[in-house]
Amino acid sequence: MRYRSIIVLSVVAAITVMSCSFFEPRDPEDPDPGEEIPWQQPYSPSTVVVNLENAMEGRSIAITMACCDSSYMFIADGADTTEFGGSWNFGNWDYQVEQSTLMNIYNFVTGSGLPVDSLVYVVMNQVPELPDPVAPTDSADIWRDYEIVAAGSDYAGWENPARGRVKFLMVEDTYGLWSIRSWFDYRPDGYTGDHYTWGVAKATFR
Repeated sequence: MRYRSIIVLSVVAAITVMSCSFFEPRDPEDPDPGEEIPWQQPYSPSTVVVNLENAMEGRSIAITMACCDSSYMFIADGADTTEFGGSWNFGNWDYQVEQSTLMNIYNFVTGSGLPVDSLVYVVMNQVPELPDPVAPTDSADIWRDYEIVAAGSDYAGWENPARGRVKFLMVEDTYGLWSIRSWFDYRPDGYTGDHYTWGVAKATFR
């Protein structure tokens, strides 16, 4: 009789624990990054930038776009649209355009024949005079100086990486997760034309 009571109590305790954990809120799941591409839940704007770097270098369109809000827009530097607007289309660059353009880039570099770890290179450095906001809520502007390589590209190859400055407009959702709503692309200080912006490099694949 005592043994049966112990069994019953154990079952009741197990059910109680399971029911409590069942009703607790869960973190949103990762966008299936796989083992090769690190992913951190983007509970801060700076984490989104790290995820974006890793996703682009891993050439994962799913993870790259997971860094972007559905209302994402890319806004090219005005000087680029003036100089190159006759050759390429910089207008109405929304989420779908970004996705298809990056897919074209990832497919292109994959066919270059170079080693996998040499296909895409991305580094985004903080701008000292434009520090990240402390404890932002709802939205935030994040500035980075970038260097990006898409192997084989005429405008962002290893010999002439794309260089510029980006202002990310980040937004926070109801789960406290951040994503990129807008990428404002700028030519770097001291622009000479020897290195083009990522906007120019991307536009050639649109």
